[in-house]
Amino acid sequence: MRERPNRHSYAGRITRAYVLLLCAVVTFISMAIVGIVGVYLVKSKQDDSAQLMAALKESFVDGKPDWDAWLQTGGRARHAYVRVSVIGAETDQTYYSRNTRRFLSDTLTTTPLFSHVQYQENQGVYYYRESIVHKDGQVFDYEIWMSLNNMIELLQVIISAIIGITLVGTVLGAWAISLLARRLNRPLATLTQAASGIVAKDNVTYHERLPEPAGPAEVHALAVEFNRLLHSLNAQVIRDNQFVSDASHELRTPLTAIRGHVTLMRRHGNAHPELVPESLAIIEAESQKMQRLIESLLALSRMDHAQLDRVPLDLAALVPRVVARYQSTQPIQVQLPASLIVLANAESLEQILLGLLNNAHKYTPHDTPITISAAQVGQQVALSVADLGPGIPDDAKSKVFDRFYRVDRSRTKHIPGTGLGLAIAARLAALNGGTITVVDNQPRGSCFIVTLPLANSENL
Repeated sequence: MRERPNRHSYAGRITRAYVLLLCAVVTFISMAIVGIVGVYLVKSKQDDSAQLMAALKESFVDGKPDWDAWLQTGGRARHAYVRVSVIGAETDQTYYSRNTRRFLSDTLTTTPLFSHVQYQENQGVYYYRESIVHKDGQVFDYEIWMSLNNMIELLQVIISAIIGITLVGTVLGAWAISLLARRLNRPLATLTQAASGIVAKDNVTYHERLPEPAGPAEVHALAVEFNRLLHSLNAQVIRDNQFVSDASHELRTPLTAIRGHVTLMRRHGNAHPELVPESLAIIEAESQKMQRLIESLLALSRMDHAQLDRVPLDLAALVPRVVARYQSTQPIQVQLPASLIVLANAESLEQILLGLLNNAHKYTPHDTPITISAAQVGQQVALSVADLGPGIPDDAKSKVFDRFYRVDRSRTKHIPGTGLGLAIAARLAALNGGTITVVDNQPRGSCFIVTLPLANSENL
């Protein structure tokens, strides 16, 4: 059976928790108070009965109790019932204090509850004490009953007062805690309302933010993290929209060229057969461009969820091998130490290096050298590919790794490529646990720096 979600408000939960806690605490305190007061009163009755018993024994003169002398011992004696049985005399005698005989006329219904505590119907609860003394060949059985009804009435008053105070405190406390909980919950309600407003908006600008309340600190931190998440999601949506737009533009250009030459051949191919070879060559070139673009897009898509197996490898051996296979007449200078072990994937690292070499080759004069160098920096290795080209403006350095980004489209539209090479290189660097940045080369040009983790002794 599916469990129904608990949709009670935060304020309601706090109020209910407070009421339950208050009731539990008050119940415990009430039981403790009643128990302590009850034990104290019973102990007091016990002490009083002991004093009365001692006074009763002292009041016996010539084998008979002197009731007048006994009553002079204190007011407590006037509210006690006494029976004294003398056994072993010429005739057994039983003596009763005033009204005791009538009090004991209903003793058949007396039921003991606890030790020394008895209940008599229509009379109430009494504390009972008995003492048997053997003296001069006689047995004296002293019995005293002291009323506990006043004590019980006092306990009832205390319990009633506690219950009344508890009810009033619970009602007033629930009202006060409800107001406080709603006040504390107000920032969360504001965040919820703002989030609902963003969801319900028809025209989303992808720059929406939630209000960040000054307090409580937890709600402020939650709002800040939500805004960071919104900023990240909005930036991703903007990048995706830009990617779709750029991809559509890049695909539209070769498609337009292909359709144009197909139309040209259909209309004038028979009359001008010399146009067919040229048009077919252009169609082939544009279709190959589309194929490379699609393959690059598929590669980037696969990289979004890819994981690479990284192993220790010698960068000083890998770089010359890649340079030797690189088909270019442009001079390439390699400046590497004898050995430099990094933790990376060899195939992806070769692809990064080839992408950077292709980028340098496209944007630099072919008679200027490309320099590849590497050095250890702390626990990382910095692999650099520097050229002597026109360089990259500072405001474009953070964008050159975006998909389809070109520094100057009007000036570089004649340069071949899909505009995805640096984006692929950046993604591969991230999958290898590294980064890629671009800085100015001296005296001119650009320097792309790939930072990779150094292989430590545990990886070797």
